[in-house]
Amino acid sequence: MSHYLFLLIVFALNFIAVGGKWNIPLAAWIVPVFALRFYRNSARPGLDFVLLWLATAIPLIVSWNGATFFPRIGEIGFFLAVAPITLLAVVIDRYFHVRFPASAWMLIIYPIAATALDFFQASGSPFGSFGALAYTQRSFPIAMQIASIAGIWGISFMMSFFASLVNHFWEGHASPLSWTSAGLLTLVLCLSLGRILLPSQPKQTAVIAGFSLPEGTLSKSLNQFKSGDEAGFRQAMDELHAAELNQIRILAQDGANIVVIQEGGVIGVTDQIETMIQNAGALAKEENIYIVLPTFDIGQTPPVNSVRIIDPNGDVVLHHIKYGGNMFEGTLKGDGVLQTVDTPYGKLSAVICWDADFPNIIKQTGAQNVNLLIVPSQDWLGVRDIHANMVTFRSVENGLTIFRQTGQGVSLVSDPYGKILNQIDTFEESASDFVGIHKVTVPIASVNTWYPKVGDLLGNAMLLSLLGLFIGMFASRRKHRSVK
Repeated sequence: MSHYLFLLIVFALNFIAVGGKWNIPLAAWIVPVFALRFYRNSARPGLDFVLLWLATAIPLIVSWNGATFFPRIGEIGFFLAVAPITLLAVVIDRYFHVRFPASAWMLIIYPIAATALDFFQASGSPFGSFGALAYTQRSFPIAMQIASIAGIWGISFMMSFFASLVNHFWEGHASPLSWTSAGLLTLVLCLSLGRILLPSQPKQTAVIAGFSLPEGTLSKSLNQFKSGDEAGFRQAMDELHAAELNQIRILAQDGANIVVIQEGGVIGVTDQIETMIQNAGALAKEENIYIVLPTFDIGQTPPVNSVRIIDPNGDVVLHHIKYGGNMFEGTLKGDGVLQTVDTPYGKLSAVICWDADFPNIIKQTGAQNVNLLIVPSQDWLGVRDIHANMVTFRSVENGLTIFRQTGQGVSLVSDPYGKILNQIDTFEESASDFVGIHKVTVPIASVNTWYPKVGDLLGNAMLLSLLGLFIGMFASRRKHRSVK
């Protein structure tokens, strides 16, 4: 009976442990403890794997409902398919545990397998790092600081190592090595705590303002263009661009040094985009501000989703083309080479929404000592909190400030330690000409971190180690057959 009680605990906690709508970071540390206890003691591993699969997949389906852009049936199928991948780590752990239950090696078998599979699934996906285990630790800054050294895979390893360590003690295998391991885990978390208690002081501040389009504006505009009503589309976009310029002027005259619009905020055919860039340049020069201008050029084939930074001289000093998620939105894929610009407010860079889900590319900001990363974005209701909080890990990894201006979602400012300094949710506002309007005095700090230097070394090392585990499994099975 107690055996299936462990499974019930896994099932119940998974609703708040898989990084979905309801997220309690501590639950994600506890779930693998009981998952290992359940499966290591299984007398019917085949049946129990199916039960463990369902105990993982069902909470995923419920907690992540509406967070993907798949139709409902497709979403259910997707989560049923991905759930067994991460559970392979539990299978590998059991294989070795049956043969070497008291071995000190059992402390690292599961962490290796779990981290490798997490890295493989999240880093090799066209979705970017969506669904990575580390994102369950949003709002738990102590755990988040590990990403400053080893990236989000370091968080995955520590969480998995904790599960193995607890089970090692649970089974009565306490030893000097296991106590030393417990001490090292405690030390890492204490150093992480110290990092956030003794933050680096910002060298400068900037008043940054942003605004977004009302819900449905982008889809309505695209549908109007696709319907063949080009004249109506052009008139509507000209009116929108004029209103945006006026809103930028209002924010500038209210003290903003930098004004940011959401992803795709300036939509139109090529000549309209060019006109808007010229007009924005003139306005930037007139008001002595920087303008972060995201454009969606629907006149190109394929369409171009990009962002420009315009300086107070009216010049375009940065032009970045989106590289993340292009296969899903049908836009031109950027080269993934990040640009920077030096300003009185530090070194700036800009990417677009989905781009920020690729930590192996965003690490360029840390390598180039960027102080402020601006991320114009566009989300939807089901993913608003999940996606917004993912970007805070890029702050920690690269030791920089992030300003994320989002349509149909959560706009936020995060510091180099992943702390959210300000946020605003467009779904909590009534419709008006523009939503998500906020003006924030942003302390721009820059902190040296290891992740831009070491990159995904840990993730790749875990993949190689997992290959070694598979070779060990194969060799032991052959040896067992030969003895028979």
